[in-house]
Amino acid sequence: MKAATPGCTYKEFLACKPSEFAGNEGATAALRWLEKTEAVIAISKCAQDDQVMYASNLFKEGALEWWNTVLQSKGRRMAYAMNWEEFKSLVERKFCPEYEKEQMTNKFLTHRMVDVDCRKYTTTFFEYARVVPTLASPEPVLISRYIWGLISEIRNIVKAAKPRTIDDAVDLANTLTDELVRTREENRRKEVAQKITQVIRSDNHSDFKKGGNGQSSTSSFCNFCKRKHFGRCKGYCNFCKIPGHQEEDCRRKKFSVCYNCGETGHLRPNCPKLNKPSDTKAKPAEEAKRNARAFQLTAQETELIPDVIAGTS
Repeated sequence: MKAATPGCTYKEFLACKPSEFAGNEGATAALRWLEKTEAVIAISKCAQDDQVMYASNLFKEGALEWWNTVLQSKGRRMAYAMNWEEFKSLVERKFCPEYEKEQMTNKFLTHRMVDVDCRKYTTTFFEYARVVPTLASPEPVLISRYIWGLISEIRNIVKAAKPRTIDDAVDLANTLTDELVRTREENRRKEVAQKITQVIRSDNHSDFKKGGNGQSSTSSFCNFCKRKHFGRCKGYCNFCKIPGHQEEDCRRKKFSVCYNCGETGHLRPNCPKLNKPSDTKAKPAEEAKRNARAFQLTAQETELIPDVIAGTS
């Protein structure tokens, strides 16, 4: 007969929020439920006589159906008289079958870290280790097994550090993985920057070969201005006969003065009034005055504007 010890009520036990168990989520879930329930028993200070009764009341669905058969076969009094270790063993035999343990053993022995997801690797590693505790103990064996599954970039560093506990190994692996991620990201940014620089240099080199404007730098005859030049045609001025601009943009034309009519914008040979019949009614004095004014304007502008082109008399 067990000695009665003070404990908690079932209401106080539920106040610690224990998890229910359906029994259909595999061996890992069953072991995790046992661990959590054991923690609730300790926190609530559940009496030894009540541990099995309180824990079994958390069963539902398939797990509850199984427990009802246990009560029928053992008897309610004998079933609730089991201690916690006997209850755990009974649950593990039912919900952690040998074939599933063999599968977990193979997964545990071949489990490796994928890319740089160290945290996922660690979580899954301990899930497998719970199912096959004989392969995960003592702690040096667990540490060695954990290091073996790390990616090569950090495995040798963790191994050389010789961590004393599994927590030390996990912390170091996570730190190294974070540094590796940062290094890869920096290298990736550098590669992108180099590619952009290469593209810019390639474009500049291509423009240089093409005269900087997409056309050949080789001197060739231009059908537009009827002259030879490099690159894109910028026009040919029919007024001053100098390439590089067109007649409407010519500065010399803007400041030129016609000796015939005294107007700006053209020279005497191109004067539109030159070939017109002269007005017989025009007074000689007015014509002389106009010519004198044109000559006076030209002489003054010549001193101020060096680009003025003198007309022909």
